[in-house]
Amino acid sequence: MKILVLTNLYPPHHAGTFDQRCASVTESLRLRGHELLVLTSTHGMRSEQRDGHVERRLYLNGVFDHPRLTKFHELKPLEVHNSTVLMETVQQFQPDVIHVFSLHGLSKSLIFTLRNTKLPTVYDVADHWLSAGVREDPWLRFWNAPSLPFLDSSTRSALEMSGERGRLDSTAPTRMRKGYERLPMLYGDAKSIAAVQPNSIPSFRFDRLYFCSHALKQLTETVGFVVTHAEVIYPGIQTQQFIGELKPLSAPITKLLLVGRLDKDCGAMTALEALRQARAIKLNVTLSIYGRGESNYIAELRSFVVRSQLPVEFLTVSNLQQDMPSVYRKHDALLYTPEWNEPFPITPLEAMACGLPVIASRAGGSNELFRHGENAFTYQPGNAAELAARIQDLQRQPALRAQMAETAQAEVLSQYNESNVTDQIENYLNTSLECWAHTAT
Repeated sequence: MKILVLTNLYPPHHAGTFDQRCASVTESLRLRGHELLVLTSTHGMRSEQRDGHVERRLYLNGVFDHPRLTKFHELKPLEVHNSTVLMETVQQFQPDVIHVFSLHGLSKSLIFTLRNTKLPTVYDVADHWLSAGVREDPWLRFWNAPSLPFLDSSTRSALEMSGERGRLDSTAPTRMRKGYERLPMLYGDAKSIAAVQPNSIPSFRFDRLYFCSHALKQLTETVGFVVTHAEVIYPGIQTQQFIGELKPLSAPITKLLLVGRLDKDCGAMTALEALRQARAIKLNVTLSIYGRGESNYIAELRSFVVRSQLPVEFLTVSNLQQDMPSVYRKHDALLYTPEWNEPFPITPLEAMACGLPVIASRAGGSNELFRHGENAFTYQPGNAAELAARIQDLQRQPALRAQMAETAQAEVLSQYNESNVTDQIENYLNTSLECWAHTAT
């Protein structure tokens, strides 16, 4: 099978776990004998680059420190470029199927360009680029919002009257097809958006797609996109890298670890307050924090540590893929503290494979992974007192802690290993080809 992979970022120029996941899935499919070409952005590059199996040619807009363009004269060349590059790549590579990962920061008009190729297209949805990003897309908003500021409205009217919108639909699409001139359910006022019914927006069509969690699928349905037919394929990890020995009942649980992007939604401040409360009741625990993030927030964390005289170490990891297994194994438990609706957690899978017991917040897709008292301890996001109580439970209930860690490790090895997940994705791609062939005949 010839597979064209379309994604916003691709290692080594990436920004997080899900970028690594795209590469992992792609390489796994390549090892199974499929021919793959990755088309991604120029992020991290000074110019376009074509290097073997990866072409870095697309332009990002408004994310990962790229400037946000919102005016028509700025957007048009970017949109034309991205759509043209995609069509050129399709014509040159001649894929059997197009496998789309995150379009966060990329032109959402590429959805319409993909539709115009008439090729089997499968969307892997693992972040909020669909549920929230389409509504924020400046190009589609310019053309489809019911009302615009006066100057933008005048420009749009002139372009539509001159037939320019119709011409652009072939080079930088503004709509799926004629008849959807304005989309108040996506680009209207707050009242129009709030009135949108689940699965009610017909102007975006996704024939084949799967989500990383039921939570993300449900959210995408709720904001109006027609995705009830989508499947759910949970992410996997390379379990052979992370497998570790379970700690004996007698082992002390003193070295806690927190891993994540450090920003206001990561829950690190809640973890520090929980650590302060735990030590106030004489629990012997320390905390290591690993993560990059917002400098101001990290400064707040460090200031809190100093003021509260907490035993906290901020770790530096040079290579995320290579170094993290040993980092997990040097600690006794993982605190997973997000305070936002994360689609599905990856970090706890790695820690659980290493044999660490996990304390996790009940947020977003986490609820589909964790079962309190069975494979993890859970707490309400942002509740430092409850988190401190769970830390106390880890120390005072060694038998339960050991049983949870054993159950969690077994589940990750059997259900979330990369080979198993690749099987599901490969089957979904093959089925998509069969569905397309049946529809064509």
